[in-house]
Amino acid sequence: MARVLAMQERVVAPAERGAYLADLDRRRAHAAAAPAHFWVFEHATDSGRFVEFTEAASEHAIAAAHELGQTPGLWREVQGG
Repeated sequence: MARVLAMQERVVAPAERGAYLADLDRRRAHAAAAPAHFWVFEHATDSGRFVEFTEAASEHAIAAAHELGQTPGLWREVQGG
């Protein structure tokens, strides 16, 4: 079964960085209930610049992992051959 991935870049103001980071555990738990995996990476030299990845077995699970109306564009896994 092909997997589905959503990616989204966020730039967070320095004053909002702490609140953003504090909310990640809630967002990971919300995604896990979908069920989906949720990862966030911060740019190595540009503090406050993040990329978020949500990966799951279906588009439905990706949509359920995100807040209503907040699902970014989707990518579908392909097999070589």
